Amino acid sequence: MNLQRKIVLYAFFFFSFLIVYNTLIPFRFEYGPEDLPELIHQIEWTPFQSRRVDISLTDIVGNILLFMPFGFLLYTLLFQLGWRHPFGIALLSGAVLSFAIEFVQLFIPGRNTAPHDLINNTVGTGLGALAALIYSVRLSAYLRQRGYSLLQRKPFLLLCVLIGGTQAVAALMPFTVSITVSDLKKSLKSTNIIPLDYVSLGKLFFNSPNPHDYAPFDLFAFIENLWFWAVVGYLVFICYRIYWRKKPYGKLLLVGLPLVYFPLTEFAQLFITSRITDINDILSGYGGMALGYALYLGLRPIRRKHFQHHIDLLRIPILMYWVFILFAGFQPFDWTTSLEIIQRDLKVENLIPFYAYFRKTSLWNLYDLLNSLTYFLPISLYWTYRLRERGTSFGSIYRRTVPLGLAVGGLIELSQILSPTRIAEITDVLAYAMGAAAGAFLLYYYETEVKPTLDAIKNGLLEFSS
Repeated sequence: MNLQRKIVLYAFFFFSFLIVYNTLIPFRFEYGPEDLPELIHQIEWTPFQSRRVDISLTDIVGNILLFMPFGFLLYTLLFQLGWRHPFGIALLSGAVLSFAIEFVQLFIPGRNTAPHDLINNTVGTGLGALAALIYSVRLSAYLRQRGYSLLQRKPFLLLCVLIGGTQAVAALMPFTVSITVSDLKKSLKSTNIIPLDYVSLGKLFFNSPNPHDYAPFDLFAFIENLWFWAVVGYLVFICYRIYWRKKPYGKLLLVGLPLVYFPLTEFAQLFITSRITDINDILSGYGGMALGYALYLGLRPIRRKHFQHHIDLLRIPILMYWVFILFAGFQPFDWTTSLEIIQRDLKVENLIPFYAYFRKTSLWNLYDLLNSLTYFLPISLYWTYRLRERGTSFGSIYRRTVPLGLAVGGLIELSQILSPTRIAEITDVLAYAMGAAAGAFLLYYYETEVKPTLDAIKNGLLEFSS
């Protein structure tokens, strides 16, 4: 079995486990087979209607999104294995898995078995399989061609594209899109146009404040956002110096990209019912990019002294990223030794992996988990590259990067035990370690799959079909 197929197979089993883990927490099976007739009688069989629980749009979308990776990965795996009718098999498998989960949930107090969950999960599986079908038939060759081309000729630009794309997606989470007039009016009223403060348009002009108007301005979050975009600004300036400086449009790209990116992102959030359009996000983006540009120019003597290869250009932004991780993890620095605060974070549920994230289906929880998972990945990827330059084996690299990820995650979460505004989670510690492993694996994948392909293209032995 080749490496790509192994990746899909392992990812499929991981997501399947995650789905089962998510939907069966807290694993308290207090009912037995003798209770089954009564439990079945209590099921509300009318889809999307319930007297016991509130069926929100977020819950519906969350259940759909939860099964989309299952459908995507299963279709991809079956397609790679050459099975007939992979879409139908994937759709049926998603329905069967959802039915099994709903049946087992009957025996867990507090969990609600309902036909709409089965429908949502099946729809999610179908959408994931459809996305895999479109990707396999239409997009795979094109995206591979563009990706390999950028990686071969402009790796720093590819890095910036990936960061900008993922941040744009993150800004649109949790994808609760609405284009109704009432929701748009509500979003406009919650919009903030006051720099370094939050005063909604509703409060300014319509005497209609929202809960955020009564909360103090979060300066630490503003600084965190600004510093992150400073890292990105430094990388964009690297792209300008290497790829665009001699182009007639070079300076236009350098200035125009951030000028357009941040307002567009905030404008898109007007249509996300659970997001707020805020002038401070634009200002922190502009300020961060400008700071990154300034640091690139100001640190020129240090860069020249230590520059031997293009990868050395990443030393300073990686150091900046270290500062970002620690600042984001430790802020708002409101530590206390109050026993009440410490005991709050030492609950059993906070010590069970993924429990706090999936005790309730929430797109924000999924976003937070993915966020924690990717935090340490860039550090691990860069360090792995450096270790490979010295001839270190991947086995030894994993034994170094994963414990470091655990240590950094553990340090940050321990500090959050002392914070009344943060919650320490064992899951976040594990996420840092998983991010460290993912960074090392990405370079392993590059060396075993991507680099041979790039060499074959360079030597004229391979070309992608357009």
